[in-house]
Amino acid sequence: MYGLLGYIPAIRRFGVFGLQQPWEMYPLGAIYGFVLGGLSSHCRSLFGELIPLGSEAAFYALYAITDKGSSVFGPAIVGAITDRYGEIRPAFVFLAVLIFIPLPLMLLVDVDRGKRDGAKMAKELEGKDEIPSPGSDDTIRLVDEEEDE
Repeated sequence: MYGLLGYIPAIRRFGVFGLQQPWEMYPLGAIYGFVLGGLSSHCRSLFGELIPLGSEAAFYALYAITDKGSSVFGPAIVGAITDRYGEIRPAFVFLAVLIFIPLPLMLLVDVDRGKRDGAKMAKELEGKDEIPSPGSDDTIRLVDEEEDE
């Protein structure tokens, strides 16, 4: 959004802000890097809450593939837009669209219902009547621990 500020005539005449100066990229990059770690952790933990128990590997593999795919296609599209217009500013419009289109969908996510549906799906997939909840007393014992007892 910060890069789009350069389209506002008053800010453009000012000559600073909205990525009009090269030095602006450094504080923007620092803020982005600081926020991205927490956002990524939140996304993965929310995703983990909705995964049916016993299917974690498959769902996290799907998450990793889509994450890596976006790491390829996103920069390629931004590069194509930059090549077409001769500057990076129009690519910020594309990035803003990528942020605002999913917002209504994200607001519709019911996490509690997702957890219930995930547990129901786990029961159906495993054919079990009861799926242990995370943090239950089911522990994995190492061979050395069993021999010591």
